[in-house]
Amino acid sequence: MNRTLIILFTVGVVLSTTTVSGQPEPPEGMVYVPEGTFIMGSKYGDPDERPQQIASTKAFFIDRNEVSNAEYALFDPEYKFAEGRENNAAVVTWSQANAYAKWAGKRLPTEIEWEKAARGIDGRIFPWGNTYDNTYVVWDKKSSRGGSIAKPQSPYGCYDMAGSVWEWTADWYHPYPGNDVPMEQYGEKYKVMRGGSNFNNHSFIRTSQRYYVLPEKIANYPVGIRCVKDIE
Repeated sequence: MNRTLIILFTVGVVLSTTTVSGQPEPPEGMVYVPEGTFIMGSKYGDPDERPQQIASTKAFFIDRNEVSNAEYALFDPEYKFAEGRENNAAVVTWSQANAYAKWAGKRLPTEIEWEKAARGIDGRIFPWGNTYDNTYVVWDKKSSRGGSIAKPQSPYGCYDMAGSVWEWTADWYHPYPGNDVPMEQYGEKYKVMRGGSNFNNHSFIRTSQRYYVLPEKIANYPVGIRCVKDIE
C-alpha cells in the first residue's frame, strides 16, 4: 500500500499526517480528515487556548457544511424556520444538535477534531490561512451556507468554519492539560462552541478560539451543527 508522509517543521516540532492511497470514500456531504498530529491552541490568544500543544486524532469524516434548516427539519418536522431559508444553517440547542447527530448516524465533534478540521496541521489562524479577509466570512445568520464572497474552504474542504453560526462540540468547557489560569466557568455546566458567528470582531473566528455557552440557553448565540462520523 502506497503511503505519503507530509512533514511540517513548526514551533520546534515535527508534525505528520499520513495519507493512504485508496483512502475511504466520504459519505455524501462529508470530507475526510486523515489520522495524525497538528498544532492545537495558541500562544497569543485567550488564556483558555493555552498552552499551545501538539494534539492528534484518528481519521474521521466531517460535514462539509453546517446542517441546514431543511436538513434539520427532516429530523424534527416541528422545527420552524423562515420561508426562503432552507439552505441557511439551523440554530439549535446542544441536546437538539446531539439528537440530530445520532439520528443521522453521526455524532458531534470533539474540540480536537473540530480544530484539526478547521486549521489543518500548520497552525493557521483562520481556516484559509493567517491573514484576515472580510470577504471570506459569512457574518449574518440570515445568509445561506457558503454564502461568503470568496467561499474559502478549510484545509480538508469544509465551508464556514469561521463565521456563519457557532458550532457545537461534544465537550464540556474544561481547561487544557497544563493550563493553570483559573476560570469559574470551567466544569460541566457549559458546552464548548467553535467557529465564531455574528460578533463584530474577527478574533472570535480564529481556529483556536474557544467559547462556552449553557447547552439549552442560546438566546444570544446562534449555534448550529457540524457532525462527524467515525471510520470503521
